[in-house]
Amino acid sequence: MPTVERAAIRRFVFVLFAGLTLAQTGCLLALAGLAAGAGTTGYFYCKGRIYRDFSAPLPAVCDAVHSALVDLRFANFTKDSKDGKALFVTKATNGKKVRIYVDSLPSPIPAEGMLTRVGIRVGAFGDEGTSGRLFDRVAFRLANPAPVEPAPAGPPPIGAPTPIQQTGFQTTEPRIAPTPASQNK
Repeated sequence: MPTVERAAIRRFVFVLFAGLTLAQTGCLLALAGLAAGAGTTGYFYCKGRIYRDFSAPLPAVCDAVHSALVDLRFANFTKDSKDGKALFVTKATNGKKVRIYVDSLPSPIPAEGMLTRVGIRVGAFGDEGTSGRLFDRVAFRLANPAPVEPAPAGPPPIGAPTPIQQTGFQTTEPRIAPTPASQNK
């Protein structure tokens, strides 16, 4: 028998022996359970990113996402955009990270041209309620654009005080009405 066939037979016997050993000790069952758990986790992770398509150009949708985040008072969000894609990252009040992916793609219907897909993932496994609120606000802002930059929060900058402008009118101090005790004297 050639050496190549002997090596193949040895490997097969080794794998068979290892498999039988694992089956006898219960490790094969634990390995199957671990694989099933990993598959379930992967499934729920994939289902956690929710998508909605908008028939608007990418810059308009990015502006609507920005306005929606400001409207819903998501603080400290960042925006990263390049190559026809954008990513917004912020945190919800429960501490979960919220990622909003904006991507431009061709519509399956040629007359519609380009679509913009918005995908939202809240935390690792998603949150339909939060994602739905964000989608609804983005749709509202696409129909009703708002100024993109919010008003600055906090006190006005320190500088020279604004002068008081005189209007030319001056009022006199009102007279005090007499009291009944002062009229009898």
